[in-house]
Amino acid sequence: MHMQKKKLSIVQSIAQEIQDRIQRREWVRGNRLPGQRQLAEALGVSRASLREAITVLEGLGILRSEPSRGVFIASGRERGQGSAYGRWQFQGRYALRDVYQVRAQLEDMAVMLAARVVTPSGLDRLRATVRQMEAAARVGDLVAMSEGDHDFHAYIFQLAGSPLLLDTLTSIQDLVEGSRRVAFANPDRVVEPIAEHACVIEALASGSADKARAAMRAHLVNVADRSGVRLDLDAP
Repeated sequence: MHMQKKKLSIVQSIAQEIQDRIQRREWVRGNRLPGQRQLAEALGVSRASLREAITVLEGLGILRSEPSRGVFIASGRERGQGSAYGRWQFQGRYALRDVYQVRAQLEDMAVMLAARVVTPSGLDRLRATVRQMEAAARVGDLVAMSEGDHDFHAYIFQLAGSPLLLDTLTSIQDLVEGSRRVAFANPDRVVEPIAEHACVIEALASGSADKARAAMRAHLVNVADRSGVRLDLDAP
């Protein structure tokens, strides 16, 4: 069962529908999904959009692909910290640790700039993403949780007000999004980002750039840890 939320992109909507069908047990965990042509026709979507949605769900640990065999519904025992590397779609080109390191530098800048200009309405908008994640967590909706996570970080970059910073983020968006999704590796830890986001928001509300940076760095260290990556950042 998925939560009601803002309008999703086509890819996110497809991912949501597949997740819902799995939760309704239309397909059995561990079994293979219908072929992509058949599934695309059943959902009334293009195969290109379906493939992107499958990539989203693989990153979240809901699906897994096997070459020459198809796409399977991941069982509970397949999910966990160690599985993040297998779901990192850029394996062999970019190390997951490197992506988190780059993210940390960009997020440092964004959150420090945002702390100096954030308004009460801006803080309310950030808190809304936390409520979205809380509601999603209650019904086990990983797609909506991931979307709330995306919205939280994206809005901080918007608040920062730096076109160059936004353009830099956009240039590596696929890497950033992939690194966010694999952080949902361990089902026992999926709710942790909610409290961490709340800490970042309160640090932003203080108006202290240093406190905001410290809270964001603590969050990113934990994000990496949930993906099985030890991230060493210099103390802020």
